[in-house]
Amino acid sequence: MSKEVVPKLFRVNTGSCNGCDVEFVATAFVDKFELESLGVELVEHINEANVLVVTGPLTARSEPFLKKYVAQMRKPYAVVGIGTCSVTSGIFRDSYAIEGPTDKIVDVDINVAGCPPRPESIAEGVAKGIKVLQQKLNGEATPKTLDMIFSDFTAPASFRGKIDLNEDMCTACRTCETVCPSGAIEISAVEGGFIHKVWHNSCCFCGNCAYFCPTGAIFNTNSFDTAKTQDEKYSEVNVGHINYETCSCCGENYMPPSRGLLGKAYVHDDVSKLNDAICPACRKEANFKRMYG
Repeated sequence: MSKEVVPKLFRVNTGSCNGCDVEFVATAFVDKFELESLGVELVEHINEANVLVVTGPLTARSEPFLKKYVAQMRKPYAVVGIGTCSVTSGIFRDSYAIEGPTDKIVDVDINVAGCPPRPESIAEGVAKGIKVLQQKLNGEATPKTLDMIFSDFTAPASFRGKIDLNEDMCTACRTCETVCPSGAIEISAVEGGFIHKVWHNSCCFCGNCAYFCPTGAIFNTNSFDTAKTQDEKYSEVNVGHINYETCSCCGENYMPPSRGLLGKAYVHDDVSKLNDAICPACRKEANFKRMYG
C-alpha cells in the first residue's frame, strides 16, 4: 500500500538577487498558480521540511548554511532548484565568490531554469518535486523524466521564454554568441557547416541575442516549460544546423546568405531575382563582368 506524502516546504536563498524569491512568493500565495492544490505546507523550521526549494547561485558565504539545512531535513526529501542561478550559477558561475551550483552540495531532484522563472514554472517544479518525494517514500525508482503536470497554463506572448532558432535565417555570424552574458550559446564549425547550440539551463532569458541578431534568426519564445529532472540537466539544449551549400559556378562550399540578410541588404530590389546559388567570389566576378564586361 503506497504512503501518501504531506509536503512540507522550506525555502533557502543562497545568494539570489531575490527575483526568484519574489516569483516564489507569488506562486505560494496566489491561488491561480495552484500550489495550494498540491497540499503544500510552508514551514518555518528546516527540521520539519521534506521539500527544499533553493534559489541563488550558491555563494561561498551561503555554502555552510545550505549544508547545515540539508543535514537537518526529514528523510526522505526532495530538492527543487529555482532559477538559472540555482541550476548552473548562471551569469555568476565564473565568479570567485561562487561555490555553486546547488548540485555540488546536495542531490537536486528538479531544476527550474529561468531568470526568474514564471510562477507557473515554479509550481510545475514543486509539483514534480512532490511526485519524486512520493516515489522515494514508497521505495520506488526516481524517474529520469516527468510529464508536464499543469499543462493548461499559457504564458503571454510577450513573455521572454526559451530561446529558439530559425536555421534558414542564420548565417552563423556569431553575434549572438558574442553578446550572450551567460555563455549559453556556442557556434562551432563542423564538416559541412556549423552547429548552433543554446543551453536553456544557462540562459538568463535577457533577449540580448534576439536584440542584436542582424537577421532575426534567434528569438525568445513564450515557452516556460523549464521544470526538468536532474537527469535532464545537460540535455536541455536547442541544436540548430547551418549548412554550407555548393557553388553552382565553381563547386566550392560556401555559407549562403540567409533570407533575413538579403532582405536587409536589398530593400528595394527583387531578392528573388538574385542568384544566391553562387559563392561570394563568383558573385563578385559575375557583378564585375555585368558592370564592365
